Amino acid sequence: MAVHGERELRELTDGDSLRLLATVRFGRLVVNRHSVPIIRPVNHLVEGDDLIIYAGLGIGPPVPERQVVAYEADTIDHETQLGWCVILTGPAETVADHDAVARYERLMDPWLPGARPRILRMRPDAVTGIELVGAAGVPGSSHGSRP
Repeated sequence: MAVHGERELRELTDGDSLRLLATVRFGRLVVNRHSVPIIRPVNHLVEGDDLIIYAGLGIGPPVPERQVVAYEADTIDHETQLGWCVILTGPAETVADHDAVARYERLMDPWLPGARPRILRMRPDAVTGIELVGAAGVPGSSHGSRP
């Protein structure tokens, strides 16, 4: 655990990372196009250990099946600089089942205007999460140390 000013950096477990990721609706999908990373904001939901991504037109040409992608979401307060960040990496594949696509669209409430459905399922090989919390005993800290 590193202390920076009035903050502590904590590593999160895979389970805690996925639970936090499930509390937000948006993140950033990173795909590779001709050896150049492209980052796009997208909707998501967590289903078990999978990440379901509503990519729509936001990612450009279709992601090749089983391409390894990265996904990042966070909630870090601009003023206190407290919060968390989760990054997943792993292969993504298009969800082809029409019933599953319709269900995911209802659950995700896509926000990209004019986006045509492109639902991806990511099965992360790596889950990395960090949490920035107020240092123990710091007056005015909204996050104390965990036992």
